[in-house]
Amino acid sequence: MLSSFANKKTTILVVVLLLWLAIPAASWAETDIKISVSDPDKKDQADYIGTTVNKVLDTPTVSFGENRVLGTLRITGKEGIGTPIKPGNKVKVSLPVGLSYMQVPNAQNYKNYVQWPEKVDGLKNQIVDGSDIPGVKFIAGTPRSITVEIGNVDYTGKTLALDFVFNKENFSTVRVTKLIEVAEDYKRHPNEGVTRLEFAKMLADVTVPFSSSASLTEEEQHLVEKFTDLPALTTRDKKNLSRLVKSGIIAGYPGGLFKPDKNITRAEAAVMVGRILPESKKKAVFKDNIPAWALESINNAKVYGLVVGYPDGTFRPDQLITKSEAVEILQRVLESYAN
Repeated sequence: MLSSFANKKTTILVVVLLLWLAIPAASWAETDIKISVSDPDKKDQADYIGTTVNKVLDTPTVSFGENRVLGTLRITGKEGIGTPIKPGNKVKVSLPVGLSYMQVPNAQNYKNYVQWPEKVDGLKNQIVDGSDIPGVKFIAGTPRSITVEIGNVDYTGKTLALDFVFNKENFSTVRVTKLIEVAEDYKRHPNEGVTRLEFAKMLADVTVPFSSSASLTEEEQHLVEKFTDLPALTTRDKKNLSRLVKSGIIAGYPGGLFKPDKNITRAEAAVMVGRILPESKKKAVFKDNIPAWALESINNAKVYGLVVGYPDGTFRPDQLITKSEAVEILQRVLESYAN
């Protein structure tokens, strides 16, 4: 069933065939952010994916760290079903790759992510807090999903409403990155390689901006002086890449070369992401030899969970990274800021 809901900044369109629930509906627009709703108890059931459209800006842009208000996703009772839910029913709402909550939902803060109003349009909500049990219980949370369970239902209520909100500052507002724009394309060609410049630009977008006292012009000049083989870049990419270069996250090759069109190896990608977080005292162990120049950063990336090895205990540092691996690594980097 399709239904509609909107606020002045955001519209949402979601199709849900879940727990006899339906979601209210709206129009498609320019920048799509797909949200999936599923029943975690039914593993063989496909997610039902809908779309939220961010209209906060006249010309939407995607950049890390913005507290994006996506509005409220309201799940309502399906027409003609008198008791659409019962205690114990579960609902999982997931954000797409390229997005992350500002903070991971947990048992203490989950009411910043999901709410159950007492009344809707003057009608009593069936989901209601009991004397010793909440209307909705927290089950699990990740940087881009929340799973809840219906705790208490009052069947004398005349309507049903369960609201998943994305507007609580520092909690359910979301970080949006350019990764969302490339993830779908990368899915179509998962085993293809990724160039060093492609990976670096996406990494620059999913990392928290590094502070710099230099002006944009100075930063751009630093990038040009550091590397002599870079192609023409947008102002945004110049700014983001310059800060990663100045912070030592991106180094390049001897002779002032970046080799932007060269496909990036697993070692090179791991070194870049491993330099983002503080050095860990723990040590990761791989069965194969890791180059000395990459050892410390690869160790860091593994300890923080940003990269993984293979089941046989190897890391395979010289192997080219695939598009599917790149998306996984970059999403882990993004989510690390919510943990």
